[in-house]
Amino acid sequence: MNRILPVSQPQNEAAATLSAMRQQLGMVPNLYASVAHSPNVLNAFLVFNQALSLGRLTAKQRELIALAVGQANQCQYCLSAHTLLAGNAGIDKAQVLAARQGKAEDALDQALVTFAIQVVEQRGAISDEQFDAARQGGIDDELMIEVLAQITANTFTNYTNHVVQTEIDFPVVSLSV
Repeated sequence: MNRILPVSQPQNEAAATLSAMRQQLGMVPNLYASVAHSPNVLNAFLVFNQALSLGRLTAKQRELIALAVGQANQCQYCLSAHTLLAGNAGIDKAQVLAARQGKAEDALDQALVTFAIQVVEQRGAISDEQFDAARQGGIDDELMIEVLAQITANTFTNYTNHVVQTEIDFPVVSLSV
């Protein structure tokens, strides 16, 4: 049960934002309705994600990272949501499970997933060897910063869901893989 209930009657900026979301998605996910308690944070988060979508990381790569980070942070809400969203990015069920286990088919995708998990599990304190391996895997300066930003976005939602205990409004997936 939610510790912070989703906003049921949003006001001002949050009302317009959630209304647009409802029109686009056909629903307002409980996560966003909970974050809407702070319209500024909701809008900042959506703008941040929009900016990330314009970077070099593909939609598929962003979803692979989201799945790997969600698993590392044990966020059942985000794993459930991103398992569903992964299909829209061309990721099949086997690839979803692989990403959650820190694996990917493509060499660059593997480097991205590995690096993301290392950053999360080690709270950013990666070794020179891990940094060099990321570089050798194809992660240049621009991608490095984009991966860190994607991890930030995913960690925000993971931690929000942990604190709020957001009710999952997507097909629920198990935390175990």
